[in-house]
Amino acid sequence: MVTITFQGKSFSCNQGEMLLDSLNRQGANVPFGCQAGSCQACLLKAVKGQPSEVSQQGIDSDLQAANYFLPCICQVEGDMVLTLPEPEDNHHSAVVFEKQYLSDSVVRLRTSCPDGFTYRAGQFVNLLQPNSTLVRSYSLASIASDDFLEFHIRLVAGGRMSSWIAESVENGSFILVSDAMGRCCYHSEYRDQPLLLAGTGSGLAPLYGIARQALADGHTVPIHLLHGGLDRSGLYYEDALLALAETHDNFHYQSVVLHGDAAPSGIQGELDVHFQALLPEKNSAQLFLCGDTPMVDRLRDVALAQGIDIRHVHTDAFG
Repeated sequence: MVTITFQGKSFSCNQGEMLLDSLNRQGANVPFGCQAGSCQACLLKAVKGQPSEVSQQGIDSDLQAANYFLPCICQVEGDMVLTLPEPEDNHHSAVVFEKQYLSDSVVRLRTSCPDGFTYRAGQFVNLLQPNSTLVRSYSLASIASDDFLEFHIRLVAGGRMSSWIAESVENGSFILVSDAMGRCCYHSEYRDQPLLLAGTGSGLAPLYGIARQALADGHTVPIHLLHGGLDRSGLYYEDALLALAETHDNFHYQSVVLHGDAAPSGIQGELDVHFQALLPEKNSAQLFLCGDTPMVDRLRDVALAQGIDIRHVHTDAFG
């Protein structure tokens, strides 16, 4: 057995077990998100003991040097003393200045953009509740030229973060924002390639940012965006997307609903069926797929079965 000391309490852990699993099974309540080393919501600092090289992959070099690591991909090897991150080490302070319900289940949150904060359209951040260990990952709907950060928060029944945002956050509230992460983002070298964007629910947030950034960068070849919902209530950003299509001839927006009547400009049916109809015959386009994990997986499988190179498929699955 190995002794892991976390926040002043000692835990006996089995050697070879994943550290996050072992600690939380014993009631440590380490924050976590994807549990796969991507979202970095479980980031911890080793005060004593050396984290494995694997557990520091993808972490900023300054944080690596300060012995930060990801317990979700760290096997228990030897005794360690651990603490939660110091907020000033890996978070920026932002002020909420707009909170608007886009639908019964989606809230748009706009915050100030912290000094020195940089990101690419389509990336995500971790939001941390001040004076708390509560952290969740949310994609950015804004682009770098905006003077604010925009988030589309899906309200989850019993969800601690979304409930806090819905019930307690108001204009003037502070929230802590991590550095931007993720590879499902727009790059300038895509400017001369068609883009096919598809997603469900609040997976629209990064897709909206990617589309806006492409257009801002002078993208003139076609951009197709498919947004799916169970019914029309899930199509929470129709007006903004239709306005974007009205002002840019190369931007095409299509809403898809699974149940009930489609929007006047939309269609009814399975999102993956309509997505397949838009797939290019060759690897000429860049694909961006965002939203609930099962649908992202289905869309990716459809693309790969059609012969699309995996290097052209960029995903942001909300676990």
